[in-house]
Amino acid sequence: MKQSLIVSLGRIDQSLVVGLLGRWSDGRQLLWSTTGQLTDLWLEHSWPLLKFSKKAVITQPFLGFWLWLLRPWFYLTAYWRLVKLVKRQQIDGLICLSWLDKIWLTGPALRLGLPVVWLQLPEEVNLKLFAPLAASYRRQASRVKILTYGRHLVDNWQTTGSCLSNCQLLCPALDQSKVSQQANLFDSFADNQREQTDKKYFVVGAVVNLDDSQTVEVLLRSLKIVLSVVPSVQLVIIGDGAKRKELQWLAKQLDLANLVWFVGRQEPLDKWFRSLDALIELSMVTSQDWQRLLQAMSVGLPIIAPKDKQVADFLLPGQTALVVEKAEPEMLAQAVIQLQQDKLLAGRLSWQSKQWIAEFGNLERQLTDFINYLAK
Repeated sequence: MKQSLIVSLGRIDQSLVVGLLGRWSDGRQLLWSTTGQLTDLWLEHSWPLLKFSKKAVITQPFLGFWLWLLRPWFYLTAYWRLVKLVKRQQIDGLICLSWLDKIWLTGPALRLGLPVVWLQLPEEVNLKLFAPLAASYRRQASRVKILTYGRHLVDNWQTTGSCLSNCQLLCPALDQSKVSQQANLFDSFADNQREQTDKKYFVVGAVVNLDDSQTVEVLLRSLKIVLSVVPSVQLVIIGDGAKRKELQWLAKQLDLANLVWFVGRQEPLDKWFRSLDALIELSMVTSQDWQRLLQAMSVGLPIIAPKDKQVADFLLPGQTALVVEKAEPEMLAQAVIQLQQDKLLAGRLSWQSKQWIAEFGNLERQLTDFINYLAK
């Protein structure tokens, strides 16, 4: 495909595909729906030019029942608007990210003779659709090319009785050009801090949404357990949210106020990762979560995470991550203690994480796999 119509209706994060589509689009005209409702853009007879952004989202989808009830209108509207768009912009392909696009735009695009590709992001593992919509989704899936970012998504198709031969697995990849490479004042400060903390402290980090008090409470209680064995441990919590003050108070109640640092939202994360000794990751369901994990792996930061089939393709137990059975304080604490006491283990996790990124998680390999699959 030389040019593509790329659309996104659902509230999903596209950080996992921005690098891939950005590289692939070199020399092509790409269109992307970034603001307003799709129908508004069509009525204005315009479509914004592509500028890849994590904020490229549109409105929440309607309730499943009304979508199903109004499906003839949606189909006809999509068909006629696509006819005009294809003629005006010389579109010759459709790439769908959100489930709503896949259900309502795939049929009209195929009728117009456009090749259609679905990209399945990690968020789709929790996709719950109104039964008739789910059936339509599966029917459409059998007619298109599908690129999925996790083996668990392929397993989901099999559990619904769908065996897809048109499904290709892509390894999640990191755009190294987005990872900070040049040293600056912050890097020097972080390196100096690390040299000092190597002597005095074992610093564990976590990136957390502070609207979720339960996750932070688990981290604090695990720190309390670690403290009885490793007095030099400290916890850096990166993130912000409405419950920040409440959680700071909880840390004080647990006598951890001097050992827990709430540093707010921080960018770029990889610079902060370089100043940590370990990362505890409890959220792994979105594209943004996956990008964060890949960033940590790229700088060789040992990761502690609960067992989860969604990330089993790249968080390999004992190889690229220290995987615990459940996200419970006792299990997380034991993993932190193990990493602090076993320098060989920490070094092996760090080295193998970098190796995995270099061999499998690089954008050039992902781009090659993507192009080869489109060419079939």
